[in-house]
Amino acid sequence: MKLDGILPLKVSGSYGTEDLARADILMASLSAFGDRQLFGTFLVVAPDEEVEQVRAHLSTWKTLPIHVTSESVLAPELQNYPRLRGWRKQQILKLAAPRMLANPFFITFDADVFCTRPVTVSDLCPGDKALIQYENRSLHPKWWASSARILGVSPEVGDPVRGMSITPAILSREICKSLTSELTPRRGTWIDRLCRLHRPTHPSNWTLGRLLRSKWTEYSLYYLHGASTGMIDEFHVECGTSQCAQTLLGHEAHPFEHWQPAFTFGPDNPALFCLVGSKTGLPASAVWDKVQQFLPSGLE
Repeated sequence: MKLDGILPLKVSGSYGTEDLARADILMASLSAFGDRQLFGTFLVVAPDEEVEQVRAHLSTWKTLPIHVTSESVLAPELQNYPRLRGWRKQQILKLAAPRMLANPFFITFDADVFCTRPVTVSDLCPGDKALIQYENRSLHPKWWASSARILGVSPEVGDPVRGMSITPAILSREICKSLTSELTPRRGTWIDRLCRLHRPTHPSNWTLGRLLRSKWTEYSLYYLHGASTGMIDEFHVECGTSQCAQTLLGHEAHPFEHWQPAFTFGPDNPALFCLVGSKTGLPASAVWDKVQQFLPSGLE
């Protein structure tokens, strides 16, 4: 079995950061640590006007099966919502990935994530079930309340205290297909349904019902649907336990000034990936200076 990957990518990210340069750090880490049989397709989704620039920039990463496509190819409905925030687009593109990806599981990436150690399919999908990492729902209670309202389920379905953590995450193609089918309205597609919650000039944007449903995220929708249908246990295994010690994401790089990369890339760190958030405003070069000595192959 192989995994697929998806990375929504803009030349300049939501916080004015150099996301192409950040993506180079991600690609360098995957080239250094990723098993050559890890990915079937690594899908990079860029705005239509940036596809050629992104494709040319990433062409140096020969060992990764990168396929660059446009937002309008993966999710043509987005063209009808030109004012949709980039953060919302990213979430929709990740849920839409099964339209172009064929393997049973795919891992989601952002440009500010990077791999920290050698990783294989069996590390990410032990026993052919994908790792799932949890965090306390109290960190973002509106995500869970809004998603539950959209799906018409109890906000306490599954584990009422914990919810699915943030990117990187491994998603089941079958759960995504079931979720998007559940979200599909009588008119339009599931993407239309979600985008209609975010039309700044439309009268419905200012109703209480829209407000109560507008804080959804891709992972809260995914987890609540998967838990309510019994599919989470079918396709996922919890990470960071005595049975499955590795975790997906470590947060030790925040605050950046106190970060010790030697731990991040060392044998005592159970996390397979780390995050230096774009919202910090740090230049990609500052992150690269911290990590380059730990990446065996470096930038190609």
